[in-house]
Amino acid sequence: MERITDYQLFTMTFLYQLGTTIIYGFGSAAGRDAWVAALCSSFLGTVVVMMYIALMRMNPGLTLIEWFPAQLGRWIGIPLSLLYPLSFVYDAGRIIGDLRDLVPTTLLPNTPPLVFNGLFMLIITYALFLGIESLGRMGETLFTLILVLFSIEVILLFSSKVMHLDYLLPILEHGWSSIWKVVYPSGITQTYGETIAFAMIWTHTKNPERIMKVTILAALFSGMILSLSLVLAITIFDEDLFKSSIYPLYSLLGVVNVGTFINNLSPFGVIYFTTTAFFKTYIKIFAAIKAIQQLLRLQDYRVLILPAVVIVVCISMTVSKNVSEHIFYLALKINAPYVWVPLFLILPGILLLIAWIRQRLEKREKSST
Repeated sequence: MERITDYQLFTMTFLYQLGTTIIYGFGSAAGRDAWVAALCSSFLGTVVVMMYIALMRMNPGLTLIEWFPAQLGRWIGIPLSLLYPLSFVYDAGRIIGDLRDLVPTTLLPNTPPLVFNGLFMLIITYALFLGIESLGRMGETLFTLILVLFSIEVILLFSSKVMHLDYLLPILEHGWSSIWKVVYPSGITQTYGETIAFAMIWTHTKNPERIMKVTILAALFSGMILSLSLVLAITIFDEDLFKSSIYPLYSLLGVVNVGTFINNLSPFGVIYFTTTAFFKTYIKIFAAIKAIQQLLRLQDYRVLILPAVVIVVCISMTVSKNVSEHIFYLALKINAPYVWVPLFLILPGILLLIAWIRQRLEKREKSST
């Protein structure tokens, strides 16, 4: 079986949780308090991730797709398990749909979206055939690259003297209600709830006992980076422009101007996005095909790669008509309350309660005998 180290798991989780959020204006509905919403989402999202890890410990050696049959029986558990690979494939299509919207409007306006999406998916297909260990080694390298680029971005933005810290004030002007609307359900589920896909990967780690520590650190670190990115965007654009911008974290790189010769670092934003989108798409597809492999009892998951990739590309080209429908309608109005909350919060919560009750009953039976 393929194995990944603790550090590889950390980098993969970090890049996965940043995902597409690093480009889109997370929490724009909260205005200048979006960075507060990002921090709150990080802390509450970490609790959700701990719930998944608790389920993993209660079902040692089993993956997400095996938790439900183990606790609920085959007739109930298998249909519920099947919901997860279906949602992973759909979410992978949505991520590639983000690329379809971003790249033509930024770097390659004359390139058909299908061409770029197809080339991007060819790279992911090749990586899927190489296996999860190769992704772990790639994560070690790209994690360092992302941190270096982000550090350069922060230094150059400070040097450009375009930041106004007073734009952050007053904090909590509209109270906690606007922040809570961002935190729940999309803030918790979109980034941290989606970490449930790693329940198909945790069985590949070399040190299962360290999964909780590594994953929690990655979740908190990704939340800190996201919050800092939002602070940069708000202090540069002010609240009104931040709320009206579709790609504020991408656009802020265009205002860099140091000595008239270092300017417009927008390509950095595309590097962020494509790197994190690559990891998120890979892990979604890998989790889906591993789940289908276990459900169908296949010898090798690689026979499912090409069909899954074709389905993802088809979804990416048809999932929405434009970026506004993609973000504000599909993600916030449909997926968050009706898909992510049941799959990432309600069903795992019920399963955790059932697993805990069964363990208590088993302990009582053992103590009585």
